[in-house]
Amino acid sequence: MFPYFAQPQIGLGPITIRAFGLLVAGAVLIGTKIVTRRAGAQGVPQQAIGSFLSWLLIGGFAGAHLVDRLVYFPAGTLADPVSILRFWEGLSSFGGFVGGSVGAILFLGRRAAPGSVWTYIDSFAYAFPFAWVLGRAGCFVAYDPPGRPTTFVLGQLYKDEIVRHNLGLDEGIYSVFIAMLFHFLGRRPRFPGFFLGLFMVLYAPFRFGADFLRIVDVRYHGLTPGQYGCIALAFGGAIL
Repeated sequence: MFPYFAQPQIGLGPITIRAFGLLVAGAVLIGTKIVTRRAGAQGVPQQAIGSFLSWLLIGGFAGAHLVDRLVYFPAGTLADPVSILRFWEGLSSFGGFVGGSVGAILFLGRRAAPGSVWTYIDSFAYAFPFAWVLGRAGCFVAYDPPGRPTTFVLGQLYKDEIVRHNLGLDEGIYSVFIAMLFHFLGRRPRFPGFFLGLFMVLYAPFRFGADFLRIVDVRYHGLTPGQYGCIALAFGGAIL
């Protein structure tokens, strides 16, 4: 098992820099570099790629926070409505998917050149698993979310002195395998929507099962919001 450790952080006066934030920033940088390279190789101007990613990231972070507050923790939000404005507190991965999708659709519908829509989408979908590895590494060091007790070799001692699944670690390791597969498959051209559909059908079953191990998520009719999102991802990915 892994021993328990508090999330590494550095205090710089009134500012506290946490490992989670640094790893998420690294994920954004790596993802941006890969998207820029792949889309640029297909003729998309770098400025247009930057605008696309800006719309997607702003929508993604806004959606991640709003879904966390309104869907995962509605009672806490009612008790503290101002928490909606504290965008640095609480993020939902599926909220990020939804918000990022809205931002991407708004950009692509208004600014993408004719015939370039799938170039943007495929470039981002290809890059996503590589960035997701670092994002989930951030969840690992923050021990977010903690899971049920386990004897699994990758279990980690939690602050309650119980060895639990660190679901950020589990998903991060799974994401490494997806990234390796994408690296191999990305060596040759693929049909439009290939990498988006493949990620959806690979990610959905793993996340659906892993959510049963969560101990803090709200559930609606026995399933977490993420599990309902996984059902949608599986169907959408199968269609693509």
